[in-house]
Amino acid sequence: MMRLAITLALGVSVMVAQQRTPSPSFRIHGQLHRLKTLTSVLYVAAHPDDENTRLLSWLATGRNIRTGYLSITRGDGGQNIIGSEQGAPLGLIRTHELLAARRMDGAEQFFARAIDFGYSKNPEETFRQWDESTLTRDVVRVIDAFRPDVVICRFPKDSMAGHGQHSASAILAEKAMQICMQDPALWKPKRLLFNAFRFGNRSTISEGMFKLEVGQYDPLLGMGYGELAGISRSLHKSQGAGTPQSPGVQPEFFATWLGEPPSKGLFDGIDTTWNRVGHADIGIAIDKVIASFDMLHPERSIDALLSIRRMIASVKDTFWRENKLTELDDILLSCMGVTADASVGVPTVVSGDTVQPQIRLTARAGKTVRCAQVVYPNGRVVSNVDLPHDSTRILQDVLMAVSGPVTEPYWLSQDAKGALFTIPDERMLGRPTSPPSISILLRFAFGSDTIPLSMPLSYKRLDPLKGDMIEELRVVPQASLEPLSRVIVAPDGKVSIKLRLRAYRGIKDAQLLCLSGTQTVTSVRNIGLRASTDTLITIEAILTATSNLSFVLRVGNAEFTRQVSVITYDHLPTLQYTQPAMVRVVVEPIAIRAKRIAYVAGAGEITPEFLRSIGVAVDEISDETILRTDELLTYDAVLVGIRAVNTRKSMQFLMPSLMSYVERGGTLVMSYMTTQDMSTKVLGPYPFNLGRARVTEEDAAVTLTLPNHAILNAPNALSLKDFDGWVQERGLYFAEKIDPRYETPLLMNDTNEPSNPGSLIYARYGKGHYIYSALSIFRQIPAGVPGAMKLLANMLSVGK
Repeated sequence: MMRLAITLALGVSVMVAQQRTPSPSFRIHGQLHRLKTLTSVLYVAAHPDDENTRLLSWLATGRNIRTGYLSITRGDGGQNIIGSEQGAPLGLIRTHELLAARRMDGAEQFFARAIDFGYSKNPEETFRQWDESTLTRDVVRVIDAFRPDVVICRFPKDSMAGHGQHSASAILAEKAMQICMQDPALWKPKRLLFNAFRFGNRSTISEGMFKLEVGQYDPLLGMGYGELAGISRSLHKSQGAGTPQSPGVQPEFFATWLGEPPSKGLFDGIDTTWNRVGHADIGIAIDKVIASFDMLHPERSIDALLSIRRMIASVKDTFWRENKLTELDDILLSCMGVTADASVGVPTVVSGDTVQPQIRLTARAGKTVRCAQVVYPNGRVVSNVDLPHDSTRILQDVLMAVSGPVTEPYWLSQDAKGALFTIPDERMLGRPTSPPSISILLRFAFGSDTIPLSMPLSYKRLDPLKGDMIEELRVVPQASLEPLSRVIVAPDGKVSIKLRLRAYRGIKDAQLLCLSGTQTVTSVRNIGLRASTDTLITIEAILTATSNLSFVLRVGNAEFTRQVSVITYDHLPTLQYTQPAMVRVVVEPIAIRAKRIAYVAGAGEITPEFLRSIGVAVDEISDETILRTDELLTYDAVLVGIRAVNTRKSMQFLMPSLMSYVERGGTLVMSYMTTQDMSTKVLGPYPFNLGRARVTEEDAAVTLTLPNHAILNAPNALSLKDFDGWVQERGLYFAEKIDPRYETPLLMNDTNEPSNPGSLIYARYGKGHYIYSALSIFRQIPAGVPGAMKLLANMLSVGK
């Protein structure tokens, strides 16, 4: 129960940003220690979950030092163990998982604009896609804005980093640091360190490195920082990154790349006190508050803190004055026990809609607290709202028209340029998320002091199982164009596209255009819809070649071209993003002889939907069905989904039944699995190991070693051109140590590497057919790659 209470107190709730609640006293105590410390640390790595959460927890929560993590990417190219989202939507999920981790360990989060394009084997390959100079400038700007005294890299610059993007993050950090040290106008950190590691049999630790003991027990938390780190890292749920909560002190090792090496601590030679800005008196005053702080009565510190606030307001150094006033205002509001939210009863609004917000204010300061002003976005002001101790005031008399941009991640609002997101406003660079679309400003008055609090306008509802749920109020466009399928196969060019048109505000006399490039393919006129309704429109067209079709809805002088999408998981807030309303139409015949397929679900993918779209009956089957071989034999083939051996612990008991199905005449296709958390290592009828080899160059040369093999010929005759146009990678987790009874129809390799036969292996077993495919078919199908579709169809058709 204690651990649960601490977890809740540390703030993993997904509604944290939408409601202002007081920090618990142990948090306030830590915030007071941070208030007296004038230094910061910036940690740099490539992806969400790369960061050393044990070190971040120790710095941010243990030492109460302002600590930030700069992730060069948002993890868009990673794998997803909880759903079918890939690319940008997965990056959005991972962004918010990272923010949840930061709320847990106490650090802050920043991002550069790089797109994670998937695994790369060296930094040279990485920088062929990333613009090195642009990203170096991104890191410089984050350093200059955050002003860390110490910058720490997670990875080395060489192959020991294990990933080209890992190495690239260190190269970018070092180049940015060098620029900062040479330019007199930029902030100059004291030192750049590399946080060495030992991962399995791979170690970057060497003799003479600076050693630091971390992970100590914190009685205010009821756990050590290694345990806190385990909770934090386990919040990366889409990556299956559950991590042990490790108690006990453990060493961290550091090499100095730039600046003076540390000998006693990370902050050697750095004045981390208020002496830094010539105000030792402020540090003394804060020490007095800490010494007298009453955990049961934090309100008793208010007067002393207000006095300190006036002292900080006189500090000439703008950076430290503004940052420390922000920290102190948060402490004061917590000591006053201020709870505030501003909400409406609808989840979405269109800019221009009229709403009547309900503002709830509570204070527990032991005396009356005055909210001097409530400032609405339309300029309306309500003055002098008094809040007696432990009472709640509700304000709901103001009608206002909302005005704000459509709610969406700022980095997804425009098309990317290569492997870099387009940042529409450079002032947003580094921020983890877009600011709230609509906010209400509260000003609390204490004599001559005014403490501001900006509250986002939220959507509040009562869930029968979870209680109060407060989420971001989402601003939506007047209309959303939503194709039911983003990839359609039309062998003869005759395509029928179903598009759901959703009206968030009523529309009339609208025209829907279907375009190929700039050419109109077809259109639908005189469309009308009432607000909050939708209709399904079928668009018929004839195409002569594979095409990307886009859609435009014209309503008067306005045009709408995007689909509003939402992501919902229990561990995340509702996430809204928009994307162009587009459909890729593949004008090629995709023949398949298997007409009824059993699908064993693993991690998310849209492969079953694709198979249904080409006329295959696909049943997602249960463990019980798998154990009944006679029932399995009624299917033409069984497809085991990606990472099923990793996500379904029952697979160790199911594989014998699947092998029996093959032996008695069935066709089994195993999609790629990873080497992490395998429920069984027996994946086929004959021995082979699952390795970590992969081919990351999506255009890597492919050799058809068995050109007459059934998988390459029936019912679709494949050639090398069917490996053109692939995205992100060829495949991953290739088979190795392959028994000679398997056939290997393909060879492929990255530049300067030996050819690898493990992307696709096939064997006859008894009367049936077994296939393991490490090819990234699951990425190719959403991208509409015809060759990958044909290859999958052939695999499932073997023996038919």
